Amino acid sequence: MGRERSAATTEYGKMQWLLLLVAGCIAADQTLLGIVLLAVLVPGLWIAWKERHIPQVRVWPLYLKWTLFLLLGAGYLSLHNPLVTEKFNCTFNFFYVVGQYVAVAWLLTRFGNCFAGRGLFEKPLPYEEGLPFWQIFNRQPFPVRVIRVLGWVAVLVVLAGIGQHYFGGATDALWVDRDVNPLLRNRVYSSWENPNIFAGYLCIVAAYVMGFISVEKNARKRWILFGFLLLVILCEAFTFSRGFWIAMAAELLFFVLFFYRKGIVYLLGVAAAAAAMAGPVIWQRLDTMRHLTEDSSAAMRLAYLEIAGAIVEEHPLGIGWYNYRYVFPEYDFYFQNPDVIMYHCHNLFLNVAAELGLPGLFLFLSAWLMLLWTARQMYRKPRFLWVKAFSAGYLLMSLGIAVGGIGDHVLFNVRMGMLFWYLNVLLVLIRSFNSFVSE
Repeated sequence: MGRERSAATTEYGKMQWLLLLVAGCIAADQTLLGIVLLAVLVPGLWIAWKERHIPQVRVWPLYLKWTLFLLLGAGYLSLHNPLVTEKFNCTFNFFYVVGQYVAVAWLLTRFGNCFAGRGLFEKPLPYEEGLPFWQIFNRQPFPVRVIRVLGWVAVLVVLAGIGQHYFGGATDALWVDRDVNPLLRNRVYSSWENPNIFAGYLCIVAAYVMGFISVEKNARKRWILFGFLLLVILCEAFTFSRGFWIAMAAELLFFVLFFYRKGIVYLLGVAAAAAAMAGPVIWQRLDTMRHLTEDSSAAMRLAYLEIAGAIVEEHPLGIGWYNYRYVFPEYDFYFQNPDVIMYHCHNLFLNVAAELGLPGLFLFLSAWLMLLWTARQMYRKPRFLWVKAFSAGYLLMSLGIAVGGIGDHVLFNVRMGMLFWYLNVLLVLIRSFNSFVSE
Protein backbone atom coordinates (compact mmCIF):
# COMPACT_ATOMS: atom_id res chain seq x y z
CA MET A 1 0.00 0.00 0.00
CA GLY A 2 2.84 2.37 0.87
CA ARG A 3 4.58 1.60 -2.42
CA GLU A 4 1.36 2.32 -4.35
CA ARG A 5 0.96 5.61 -2.48
CA SER A 6 4.56 6.56 -3.29
CA ALA A 7 4.03 5.81 -6.99
CA ALA A 8 0.82 7.86 -7.03
CA THR A 9 2.58 10.78 -5.33
CA THR A 10 5.35 10.65 -7.96
CA GLU A 11 2.81 10.63 -10.81
CA TYR A 12 0.91 13.54 -9.32
CA GLY A 13 4.16 15.43 -8.81
CA LYS A 14 5.02 15.02 -12.50
CA MET A 15 1.54 16.19 -13.47
CA GLN A 16 1.92 19.29 -11.34
CA TRP A 17 5.21 20.11 -13.03
CA LEU A 18 3.49 19.75 -16.40
CA LEU A 19 0.71 22.07 -15.24
CA LEU A 20 3.36 24.61 -14.27
CA LEU A 21 4.64 24.33 -17.83
CA VAL A 22 1.12 25.10 -19.09
CA ALA A 23 1.07 28.21 -16.92
CA GLY A 24 4.39 29.30 -18.38
CA CYS A 25 3.22 28.76 -21.97
CA ILE A 26 0.09 30.90 -21.64
CA ALA A 27 2.03 34.13 -22.18
CA ALA A 28 4.27 32.64 -24.88
CA ASP A 29 2.45 31.25 -27.91
CA GLN A 30 -0.96 29.76 -28.72
CA THR A 31 0.32 26.84 -30.78
CA LEU A 32 2.85 25.91 -28.09
CA LEU A 33 0.16 26.19 -25.42
CA GLY A 34 -2.20 23.91 -27.33
CA ILE A 35 0.48 21.26 -27.87
CA VAL A 36 1.63 21.33 -24.25
CA LEU A 37 -1.95 21.21 -22.93
CA LEU A 38 -2.70 18.17 -25.09
CA ALA A 39 0.53 16.52 -23.91
CA VAL A 40 -0.56 17.07 -20.31
CA LEU A 41 -4.15 15.97 -20.87
CA VAL A 42 -3.24 12.52 -22.23
CA PRO A 43 -1.33 11.26 -19.13
CA GLY A 44 -3.86 13.03 -16.92
CA LEU A 45 -6.71 11.04 -18.44
CA TRP A 46 -4.67 7.83 -18.11
CA ILE A 47 -4.03 8.41 -14.40
CA ALA A 48 -7.68 9.29 -13.83
CA TRP A 49 -8.76 6.10 -15.62
CA LYS A 50 -6.45 3.97 -13.47
CA GLU A 51 -7.86 5.62 -10.33
CA ARG A 52 -11.48 5.70 -11.49
CA HIS A 53 -12.64 3.67 -8.48
CA ILE A 54 -10.92 5.94 -5.95
CA PRO A 55 -13.32 8.60 -4.61
CA GLN A 56 -12.09 12.16 -5.15
CA VAL A 57 -12.21 15.00 -2.67
CA ARG A 58 -14.72 17.69 -3.63
CA VAL A 59 -12.93 20.98 -4.32
CA TRP A 60 -15.58 23.05 -6.08
CA PRO A 61 -18.53 24.51 -4.15
CA LEU A 62 -21.67 22.92 -5.59
CA TYR A 63 -23.39 26.24 -6.33
CA LEU A 64 -20.42 27.44 -8.39
CA LYS A 65 -19.88 24.08 -10.06
CA TRP A 66 -23.46 23.85 -11.31
CA THR A 67 -23.52 27.48 -12.41
CA LEU A 68 -20.49 26.80 -14.58
CA PHE A 69 -22.06 23.60 -15.93
CA LEU A 70 -25.16 25.61 -16.88
CA LEU A 71 -22.95 28.24 -18.57
CA LEU A 72 -21.16 25.47 -20.46
CA GLY A 73 -24.51 24.00 -21.48
CA ALA A 74 -25.76 27.41 -22.63
CA GLY A 75 -22.71 27.74 -24.84
CA TYR A 76 -23.25 24.32 -26.41
CA LEU A 77 -26.99 24.83 -26.93
CA SER A 78 -26.30 28.17 -28.63
CA LEU A 79 -24.64 26.23 -31.47
CA HIS A 80 -28.12 24.94 -32.39
CA ASN A 81 -29.51 28.45 -32.75
CA PRO A 82 -31.22 28.77 -36.16
CA LEU A 83 -29.22 31.95 -36.76
CA VAL A 84 -26.02 29.88 -36.86
CA THR A 85 -25.46 29.34 -40.57
CA GLU A 86 -21.78 28.35 -40.38
CA LYS A 87 -22.33 25.41 -38.05
CA PHE A 88 -18.99 23.73 -38.65
CA ASN A 89 -16.92 26.86 -37.97
CA CYS A 90 -18.89 27.80 -34.84
CA THR A 91 -18.89 24.23 -33.49
CA PHE A 92 -15.17 23.78 -34.15
CA ASN A 93 -14.38 27.08 -32.42
CA PHE A 94 -16.50 26.12 -29.41
CA PHE A 95 -14.75 22.79 -28.88
CA TYR A 96 -11.31 24.24 -29.64
CA VAL A 97 -11.63 27.21 -27.27
CA VAL A 98 -13.96 25.96 -24.55
CA GLY A 99 -12.36 22.53 -24.75
CA GLN A 100 -9.04 24.03 -23.67
CA TYR A 101 -10.71 25.89 -20.79
CA VAL A 102 -12.48 22.73 -19.61
CA ALA A 103 -9.30 20.68 -19.95
CA VAL A 104 -7.20 23.04 -17.85
CA ALA A 105 -9.99 23.35 -15.25
CA TRP A 106 -10.25 19.57 -14.92
CA LEU A 107 -6.47 19.05 -14.83
CA LEU A 108 -5.95 21.70 -12.17
CA THR A 109 -8.81 20.38 -10.07
CA ARG A 110 -7.70 16.75 -10.40
CA PHE A 111 -3.96 17.20 -9.87
CA GLY A 112 -3.52 20.59 -8.20
CA ASN A 113 -5.65 20.40 -5.07
CA CYS A 114 -4.12 20.02 -1.64
CA PHE A 115 -4.98 16.29 -1.44
CA ALA A 116 -3.61 15.37 -4.89
CA GLY A 117 -1.50 12.22 -4.56
CA ARG A 118 -1.61 12.29 -0.76
CA GLY A 119 -3.63 10.75 2.01
CA LEU A 120 -6.45 12.91 3.31
CA PHE A 121 -4.61 13.71 6.53
CA GLU A 122 -1.04 13.41 5.28
CA LYS A 123 1.08 16.43 6.16
CA PRO A 124 3.07 18.15 3.38
CA LEU A 125 6.86 18.11 3.50
CA PRO A 126 8.10 20.81 5.88
CA TYR A 127 9.92 23.95 4.76
CA GLU A 128 13.56 23.83 5.82
CA GLU A 129 16.20 26.54 5.74
CA GLY A 130 19.33 25.83 3.73
CA LEU A 131 17.77 23.55 1.15
CA PRO A 132 18.58 24.13 -2.55
CA PHE A 133 16.19 26.49 -4.29
CA TRP A 134 14.45 23.81 -6.37
CA GLN A 135 13.82 21.62 -3.33
CA ILE A 136 12.27 24.56 -1.52
CA PHE A 137 10.23 25.36 -4.63
CA ASN A 138 9.02 21.78 -4.93
CA ARG A 139 7.89 21.69 -1.27
CA GLN A 140 5.79 24.82 -1.60
CA PRO A 141 2.04 24.45 -2.14
CA PHE A 142 1.09 23.98 -5.78
CA PRO A 143 -0.74 27.34 -6.05
CA VAL A 144 2.35 29.14 -4.74
CA ARG A 145 4.48 27.46 -7.40
CA VAL A 146 1.98 28.49 -10.08
CA ILE A 147 2.09 32.09 -8.86
CA ARG A 148 5.89 32.02 -8.97
CA VAL A 149 5.96 30.66 -12.53
CA LEU A 150 3.40 33.20 -13.73
CA GLY A 151 5.45 35.92 -12.05
CA TRP A 152 8.75 34.85 -13.64
CA VAL A 153 7.15 34.70 -17.07
CA ALA A 154 5.55 38.12 -16.49
CA VAL A 155 8.97 39.63 -15.78
CA LEU A 156 10.29 38.35 -19.12
CA VAL A 157 7.19 39.50 -21.01
CA VAL A 158 7.28 43.00 -19.49
CA LEU A 159 11.00 43.39 -20.18
CA ALA A 160 10.41 42.27 -23.77
CA GLY A 161 7.69 44.88 -24.14
CA ILE A 162 9.90 47.67 -22.83
CA GLY A 163 12.69 46.42 -25.09
CA GLN A 164 10.34 46.66 -28.08
CA HIS A 165 9.73 50.32 -27.33
CA TYR A 166 13.37 51.32 -26.92
CA PHE A 167 15.15 48.92 -29.28
CA GLY A 168 12.60 48.26 -32.02
CA GLY A 169 10.14 45.54 -32.86
CA ALA A 170 6.92 47.28 -31.78
CA THR A 171 3.96 47.41 -34.13
CA ASP A 172 3.62 50.40 -36.44
CA ALA A 173 0.85 52.16 -34.48
CA LEU A 174 -1.93 49.96 -35.85
CA TRP A 175 -5.55 50.59 -34.84
CA VAL A 176 -4.81 54.31 -34.35
CA ASP A 177 -6.22 57.40 -36.07
CA ARG A 178 -3.03 58.92 -37.52
CA ASP A 179 -4.65 62.32 -38.04
CA VAL A 180 -5.61 62.70 -34.38
CA ASN A 181 -2.44 61.00 -33.08
CA PRO A 182 0.30 62.25 -35.44
CA LEU A 183 3.08 61.76 -32.86
CA LEU A 184 2.24 58.12 -32.14
CA ARG A 185 4.71 55.92 -34.01
CA ASN A 186 4.55 52.48 -32.38
CA ARG A 187 2.73 50.39 -29.79
CA VAL A 188 4.29 47.48 -27.90
CA TYR A 189 2.72 44.03 -27.72
CA SER A 190 5.56 41.77 -26.45
CA SER A 191 4.52 38.11 -26.83
CA TRP A 192 0.82 38.91 -27.34
CA GLU A 193 -1.04 39.39 -30.62
CA ASN A 194 -1.73 43.10 -30.35
CA PRO A 195 -1.22 46.05 -27.97
CA ASN A 196 -4.75 45.99 -26.55
CA ILE A 197 -4.52 42.33 -25.52
CA PHE A 198 -1.07 42.99 -24.05
CA ALA A 199 -2.51 45.94 -22.12
CA GLY A 200 -5.16 43.64 -20.63
CA TYR A 201 -2.47 41.16 -19.64
CA LEU A 202 -0.49 43.93 -17.93
CA CYS A 203 -3.56 44.87 -15.89
CA ILE A 204 -3.72 41.27 -14.65
CA VAL A 205 -0.02 41.26 -13.78
CA ALA A 206 -0.24 44.62 -11.99
CA ALA A 207 -3.24 43.44 -9.94
CA TYR A 208 -1.37 40.50 -8.45
CA VAL A 209 1.82 42.49 -7.89
CA MET A 210 -0.24 44.99 -5.90
CA GLY A 211 -1.83 42.12 -3.99
CA PHE A 212 1.57 40.87 -2.83
CA ILE A 213 2.81 44.40 -2.07
CA SER A 214 -0.13 44.78 0.31
CA VAL A 215 1.02 41.86 2.51
CA GLU A 216 4.80 41.89 2.14
CA LYS A 217 6.52 42.59 5.47
CA ASN A 218 10.10 42.60 4.21
CA ALA A 219 10.98 46.14 3.09
CA ARG A 220 13.55 45.03 0.48
CA LYS A 221 11.14 42.58 -1.16
CA ARG A 222 8.36 45.15 -1.06
CA TRP A 223 10.54 47.69 -2.88
CA ILE A 224 11.48 45.05 -5.48
CA LEU A 225 7.79 44.40 -6.09
CA PHE A 226 7.12 48.12 -6.22
CA GLY A 227 9.92 48.55 -8.78
CA PHE A 228 8.45 45.82 -10.96
CA LEU A 229 5.01 47.45 -10.67
CA LEU A 230 6.53 50.67 -12.03
CA LEU A 231 7.91 48.71 -15.00
CA VAL A 232 4.47 47.20 -15.63
CA ILE A 233 2.87 50.66 -15.55
CA LEU A 234 5.56 52.00 -17.91
CA CYS A 235 4.94 49.11 -20.29
CA GLU A 236 1.20 49.78 -20.06
CA ALA A 237 1.85 53.36 -21.13
CA PHE A 238 3.76 52.10 -24.19
CA THR A 239 0.74 50.06 -25.35
CA PHE A 240 -1.18 53.35 -25.80
CA SER A 241 -4.37 51.45 -25.03
CA ARG A 242 -6.64 54.11 -23.58
CA GLY A 243 -9.27 51.73 -22.25
CA PHE A 244 -6.73 49.79 -20.24
CA TRP A 245 -5.02 52.97 -19.10
CA ILE A 246 -8.32 53.71 -17.37
CA ALA A 247 -8.50 50.12 -16.09
CA MET A 248 -4.98 50.36 -14.66
CA ALA A 249 -5.82 53.70 -13.02
CA ALA A 250 -8.92 52.12 -11.45
CA GLU A 251 -6.83 49.22 -10.08
CA LEU A 252 -4.25 51.58 -8.59
CA LEU A 253 -6.95 53.75 -7.01
CA PHE A 254 -8.78 50.80 -5.45
CA PHE A 255 -5.47 49.33 -4.32
CA VAL A 256 -4.52 52.37 -2.23
CA LEU A 257 -8.07 52.94 -0.98
CA PHE A 258 -8.93 49.41 0.13
CA PHE A 259 -5.77 47.29 0.34
CA TYR A 260 -2.78 49.56 1.05
CA ARG A 261 -3.79 52.99 2.30
CA LYS A 262 -0.27 54.07 3.15
CA GLY A 263 0.41 53.67 -0.57
CA ILE A 264 -1.56 56.85 -1.28
CA VAL A 265 1.61 58.89 -0.82
CA TYR A 266 3.49 56.65 -3.25
CA LEU A 267 0.65 56.84 -5.75
CA LEU A 268 0.66 60.62 -5.64
CA GLY A 269 4.42 60.62 -6.09
CA VAL A 270 4.25 58.26 -9.06
CA ALA A 271 1.45 60.31 -10.61
CA ALA A 272 3.46 63.52 -10.21
CA ALA A 273 6.58 61.89 -11.68
CA ALA A 274 4.56 60.46 -14.56
CA ALA A 275 3.03 63.86 -15.31
CA ALA A 276 6.47 65.47 -15.31
CA MET A 277 8.16 62.79 -17.44
CA ALA A 278 5.34 61.99 -19.88
CA GLY A 279 6.29 62.98 -23.40
CA PRO A 280 4.13 64.87 -25.91
CA VAL A 281 2.85 61.61 -27.41
CA ILE A 282 1.37 60.51 -24.05
CA TRP A 283 -0.35 63.86 -23.54
CA GLN A 284 -1.64 63.80 -27.11
CA ARG A 285 -3.11 60.35 -26.58
CA LEU A 286 -4.73 61.43 -23.32
CA ASP A 287 -6.17 64.52 -24.97
CA THR A 288 -8.05 62.38 -27.49
CA MET A 289 -10.25 61.12 -24.63
CA ARG A 290 -11.87 64.55 -24.41
CA HIS A 291 -13.18 64.33 -27.98
CA LEU A 292 -13.81 60.66 -28.65
CA THR A 293 -16.10 61.25 -31.61
CA GLU A 294 -13.29 63.08 -33.43
CA ASP A 295 -11.03 60.01 -33.16
CA SER A 296 -12.00 57.46 -35.81
CA SER A 297 -10.83 54.45 -33.74
CA ALA A 298 -12.91 55.62 -30.75
CA ALA A 299 -15.84 56.41 -33.02
CA MET A 300 -15.64 52.86 -34.38
CA ARG A 301 -15.80 51.49 -30.84
CA LEU A 302 -18.96 53.49 -30.19
CA ALA A 303 -20.44 52.16 -33.42
CA TYR A 304 -19.56 48.60 -32.40
CA LEU A 305 -21.43 49.10 -29.13
CA GLU A 306 -24.48 50.43 -30.96
CA ILE A 307 -24.45 47.47 -33.37
CA ALA A 308 -24.07 44.97 -30.53
CA GLY A 309 -26.89 46.68 -28.61
CA ALA A 310 -29.16 46.30 -31.64
CA ILE A 311 -28.28 42.60 -31.93
CA VAL A 312 -29.05 41.99 -28.25
CA GLU A 313 -32.30 43.95 -28.50
CA GLU A 314 -33.53 41.91 -31.46
CA HIS A 315 -32.12 38.57 -30.24
CA PRO A 316 -32.26 38.54 -26.42
CA LEU A 317 -31.70 34.76 -26.43
CA GLY A 318 -28.50 35.17 -28.42
CA ILE A 319 -27.22 34.49 -31.92
CA GLY A 320 -24.89 31.58 -31.10
CA TRP A 321 -21.30 31.00 -30.04
CA TYR A 322 -18.76 32.57 -32.45
CA ASN A 323 -21.63 33.65 -34.71
CA TYR A 324 -21.06 37.38 -34.16
CA ARG A 325 -18.71 37.60 -37.14
CA TYR A 326 -21.39 36.14 -39.45
CA VAL A 327 -24.30 38.24 -38.16
CA PHE A 328 -22.34 41.50 -37.97
CA PRO A 329 -22.69 42.44 -41.68
CA GLU A 330 -26.51 42.50 -41.35
CA TYR A 331 -26.28 45.24 -38.70
CA ASP A 332 -23.20 47.06 -39.98
CA PHE A 333 -24.23 50.67 -40.56
CA TYR A 334 -20.67 51.96 -40.05
CA PHE A 335 -18.46 50.19 -42.60
CA GLN A 336 -21.27 48.95 -44.84
CA ASN A 337 -18.81 46.52 -46.34
CA PRO A 338 -19.51 42.76 -46.20
CA ASP A 339 -15.78 42.05 -46.55
CA VAL A 340 -15.07 43.60 -43.13
CA ILE A 341 -14.76 40.74 -40.60
CA MET A 342 -15.61 41.64 -37.02
CA TYR A 343 -14.98 38.74 -34.64
CA HIS A 344 -16.37 40.46 -31.52
CA CYS A 345 -18.04 43.70 -30.51
CA HIS A 346 -15.18 45.10 -28.38
CA ASN A 347 -17.26 44.92 -25.20
CA LEU A 348 -16.98 41.89 -22.93
CA PHE A 349 -20.50 42.01 -21.53
CA LEU A 350 -22.34 42.89 -24.75
CA ASN A 351 -20.44 40.20 -26.60
CA VAL A 352 -21.51 37.51 -24.13
CA ALA A 353 -25.09 38.80 -24.27
CA ALA A 354 -25.07 38.89 -28.08
CA GLU A 355 -23.79 35.33 -28.55
CA LEU A 356 -25.19 33.49 -25.51
CA GLY A 357 -28.17 35.74 -24.88
CA LEU A 358 -29.23 37.46 -21.69
CA PRO A 359 -29.51 34.10 -19.85
CA GLY A 360 -25.89 33.35 -20.81
CA LEU A 361 -24.77 36.75 -19.59
CA PHE A 362 -26.64 36.16 -16.33
CA LEU A 363 -24.88 32.81 -15.81
CA PHE A 364 -21.46 34.27 -16.67
CA LEU A 365 -21.90 37.20 -14.26
CA SER A 366 -23.33 34.91 -11.58
CA ALA A 367 -20.29 32.62 -11.73
CA TRP A 368 -17.93 35.60 -11.70
CA LEU A 369 -19.71 37.14 -8.71
CA MET A 370 -19.48 33.83 -6.84
CA LEU A 371 -15.75 33.79 -7.47
CA LEU A 372 -15.48 37.40 -6.33
CA TRP A 373 -17.37 36.52 -3.16
CA THR A 374 -14.98 33.62 -2.58
CA ALA A 375 -11.98 35.93 -3.02
CA ARG A 376 -13.49 38.47 -0.63
CA GLN A 377 -14.10 35.84 2.04
CA MET A 378 -10.56 34.51 1.71
CA TYR A 379 -9.15 38.02 1.91
CA ARG A 380 -11.05 38.63 5.15
CA LYS A 381 -10.17 35.26 6.73
CA PRO A 382 -6.82 34.08 5.34
CA ARG A 383 -4.72 31.45 7.08
CA PHE A 384 -1.68 32.39 5.02
CA LEU A 385 -0.41 35.77 3.83
CA TRP A 386 -0.06 34.53 0.25
CA VAL A 387 -3.76 33.59 0.31
CA LYS A 388 -4.62 37.16 1.27
CA ALA A 389 -2.30 38.51 -1.43
CA PHE A 390 -3.81 36.31 -4.14
CA SER A 391 -7.34 37.21 -3.07
CA ALA A 392 -6.56 40.93 -3.25
CA GLY A 393 -4.96 40.38 -6.65
CA TYR A 394 -8.02 38.52 -7.91
CA LEU A 395 -10.35 41.31 -6.81
CA LEU A 396 -8.16 43.96 -8.47
CA MET A 397 -7.78 41.85 -11.62
CA SER A 398 -11.55 41.49 -11.90
CA LEU A 399 -11.94 45.24 -11.60
CA GLY A 400 -9.38 45.80 -14.34
CA ILE A 401 -10.95 43.27 -16.71
CA ALA A 402 -14.43 44.68 -16.07
CA VAL A 403 -13.38 48.30 -16.68
CA GLY A 404 -11.22 47.41 -19.67
CA GLY A 405 -13.99 45.13 -20.93
CA ILE A 406 -16.23 48.13 -21.53
CA GLY A 407 -14.06 49.17 -24.47
CA ASP A 408 -12.53 45.85 -25.51
CA HIS A 409 -13.11 42.10 -25.28
CA VAL A 410 -9.60 40.77 -24.64
CA LEU A 411 -10.95 37.48 -23.28
CA PHE A 412 -11.84 36.68 -26.89
CA ASN A 413 -8.14 35.91 -27.27
CA VAL A 414 -7.71 32.22 -26.41
CA ARG A 415 -4.58 32.68 -24.29
CA MET A 416 -6.13 35.56 -22.34
CA GLY A 417 -9.25 33.49 -21.79
CA MET A 418 -7.06 30.58 -20.68
CA LEU A 419 -5.21 32.82 -18.21
CA PHE A 420 -8.52 34.12 -16.84
CA TRP A 421 -9.94 30.64 -16.26
CA TYR A 422 -6.61 29.30 -14.99
CA LEU A 423 -6.67 32.00 -12.31
CA ASN A 424 -10.33 31.27 -11.54
CA VAL A 425 -9.59 27.59 -10.93
CA LEU A 426 -6.50 28.53 -8.93
CA LEU A 427 -8.71 30.66 -6.70
CA VAL A 428 -10.91 27.63 -5.98
CA LEU A 429 -7.85 25.48 -5.23
CA ILE A 430 -6.51 28.14 -2.87
CA ARG A 431 -9.88 28.16 -1.12
CA SER A 432 -9.36 24.45 -0.48
CA PHE A 433 -5.80 25.05 0.82
CA ASN A 434 -7.05 27.83 3.04
CA SER A 435 -9.70 25.52 4.51
CA PHE A 436 -7.81 22.27 5.02
CA VAL A 437 -4.01 22.67 5.11
CA SER A 438 -2.42 23.20 8.49
CA GLU A 439 -0.28 26.21 9.35
